Amino acid sequence: MKLYVVFLLLLVNTNSFSQDITMNKEVKEIVELGKDAIVKMALGMIDEDVSAQNFSRIKVMTNGETVQVSFRNPIKYLPMNSIFYSDFGVDVLKNVISYGKVSNGNFNADDKISPYYKTEEMESTIQFVIESINSSDNVGSIDIASFEDDMTIMERKDYYDILVVSEFQESSYKIDKESGNVFDVNHATLMPSPTFDNGQEKEFVEVN
Repeated sequence: MKLYVVFLLLLVNTNSFSQDITMNKEVKEIVELGKDAIVKMALGMIDEDVSAQNFSRIKVMTNGETVQVSFRNPIKYLPMNSIFYSDFGVDVLKNVISYGKVSNGNFNADDKISPYYKTEEMESTIQFVIESINSSDNVGSIDIASFEDDMTIMERKDYYDILVVSEFQESSYKIDKESGNVFDVNHATLMPSPTFDNGQEKEFVEVN
């Protein structure tokens, strides 16, 4: 899962300013459809029951040779005994879909898995966790609107298990369900992902 998270973080941190890039014919035709149409196309490739409301971050990107769509929920809450598919990457030109699987419990291979979604109760729990983090001196504050790392909140009987992964650091801690106190804080430095620059890789830019 860590490698997948790092891949997603690298994918979403692409160059987002507008610049001229050379596109092949197929890519140009897709880009000219516009972001909304491309997102709808990608959602249909994932699952007919999935909508843009399932995700809080959606980006369309191209390097001139292909078009990719990133669907993410940087902050995910997993109640006890839950499992979801989450954080999809779709290459609409190559018809390739990648995704992660997040779970909180033990499951069989034949268990039905749904794409991640948030209920009002889940949103309320996420808000409680964020407020607890922001009122604590043990960990740094978080702004949901600008948060681009990956946070997983797992429900336990008396507390929430928190895992935060950024490009260079992994942090874990617990939050008491009643008091909101943060405890058992641990941080680990992650090694940068290897880069292979042969002069042929084209940078992705965001399609707005």
